[in-house]
Amino acid sequence: MYKNTTSKTSDKVLNILHENGFSHLFNWEDYRYYKKQVADAFNLAFEIAQQFINNADTPSDYEEYIF
Repeated sequence: MYKNTTSKTSDKVLNILHENGFSHLFNWEDYRYYKKQVADAFNLAFEIAQQFINNADTPSDYEEYIF
């Protein structure tokens, strides 16, 4: 698991998305929208990343790999 040492929420969100194969989903317009939607969340970065993943219309980059 990636150790997150950054303090910027946007960097944390991008790291979470990258770990799950969804880094291609990140964009600033959606980031700002999701940030407002989950503003009261305990773990803001995780909840924003979940919003990106839940609203994705494309599969994870790792979907095709057999582990």
